[in-house]
Amino acid sequence: MVAGGGICAAQDSPSLALLSQFGMKKLMKTMSPSVKQLARKAAQMTVGKLPPSASRLTGTLALHGGRPVRDIRFRPWAQYHSGNFLPWFTTVGPSFRQIFLSGVEGLPQPLQKEFARQWAEYCGCRHALMLPHGTDALRLGLAALFDHDGLDYGGEVIVPNLSFIASATSALDRRFGVAFVDVDPGTLLLDPKRVEEAILPGKTCALMPVHQFGQPSDMTSLRAIAQRHGLKIIEDAAQAHGAAWESGPVGSLGDAAGFSFQSNKNLTCGEGGILTTNDEKVFERAYSMHNAGRALTGGGRWEHETLGWNCRPTEYQAALLLYRFSLFEGQQETRAKNFTTLRELIKEIGCLEPLTVHAGVRRHGMYMFVMRYHGECCGGLALESFLQAVQTEGAPIHRAYSTTLSNQPAMRKVLTRHPDYIRVLPTPVADKAANEIVYIPADVFLGVAADMAEIVAAIRKVEAHYASAKLS
Repeated sequence: MVAGGGICAAQDSPSLALLSQFGMKKLMKTMSPSVKQLARKAAQMTVGKLPPSASRLTGTLALHGGRPVRDIRFRPWAQYHSGNFLPWFTTVGPSFRQIFLSGVEGLPQPLQKEFARQWAEYCGCRHALMLPHGTDALRLGLAALFDHDGLDYGGEVIVPNLSFIASATSALDRRFGVAFVDVDPGTLLLDPKRVEEAILPGKTCALMPVHQFGQPSDMTSLRAIAQRHGLKIIEDAAQAHGAAWESGPVGSLGDAAGFSFQSNKNLTCGEGGILTTNDEKVFERAYSMHNAGRALTGGGRWEHETLGWNCRPTEYQAALLLYRFSLFEGQQETRAKNFTTLRELIKEIGCLEPLTVHAGVRRHGMYMFVMRYHGECCGGLALESFLQAVQTEGAPIHRAYSTTLSNQPAMRKVLTRHPDYIRVLPTPVADKAANEIVYIPADVFLGVAADMAEIVAAIRKVEAHYASAKLS
């Protein structure tokens, strides 16, 4: 047993060397894709089940020719898509076949309405509207909140300067301006203090807290600010499925919220989104906008009461979400256990520091495990070099946002061409974070506790090597 890591070590195995001797790389090149997949599965079920060698934990880095802590060719990390055919034959396939044979692939959207009902109930909301993308949920949500057709300036929305670009483009798409504001140093979520300083009476109309990396923003403080200044709140909950703040579930904490079901999310149908709200008027407007301007009730096929678009999802998306939503809570429980385990194990590591979890968080969404990199604890090693070293050891650690929103080329172009639509406040915390944050994807947390220990072992091996190299 290796101290601190909890990883069982075994005697060196000759398996990988034997595979190399037989020229497996050359053999794999000659195989068809289907045969390659079978060969890879066979290798994982044989070589991958053998006890890993003790020498992989110390000594020469894999980057320099040593053995990796985890050879992901034979021992891949847990994945959301398991490749299990059983659900296809028993549930998903029959559902898709029924949609195909019935011819009801879109309107009147019975499956979409059923999933929306279930998701609204899950989020503690009265209404939900399924859409093709999470960006659609945000842009239609904003437009519906203000009954805004997007043909003139709609006011300014405060957005954190550290987020995915859709947080800004969803507002700009409907001709709302955006003000980029700094984030909290501990959580990297929208900082209420900076929000209050940024509000311009008569211009600022809404706040868009982004529940980043699965953690809810400080909604208690933000709601108090919104009430004082008469502002609307639209939650960007694209990364926070199942998360909850002290006052309730994400999706029910503002005037409207937008979720994403894009392929990397904890709940996915490849591409998809959903709008949630407790305001009936907002729901009715959003429905009309997503259905070519038709009224929710009483309107005819050729009657368009408002300016709208076709943002209707297909029934295939809804069928897939209904199936995967039935598994979601169990998957989140597994992720939560492994999140907790990793947070404990990584305390012994100096070069990586997990983000703070706010005391008001009742439940984390566990979308990403985000950490700050401290190069001084790793011999001054540059971030990209550190990532190359740990990834070669098999650790699934990647670069997070490499720049702030205001520094994206697209935003700089808008600022140049339409300066009235972009306002950039000082964001030193976000600027610094963009140069140091890394993450582990959510799928990895569908594994087991031993996986978490191996991630820490890979980091420890790299940290020890470069720290000792600096001392030498």
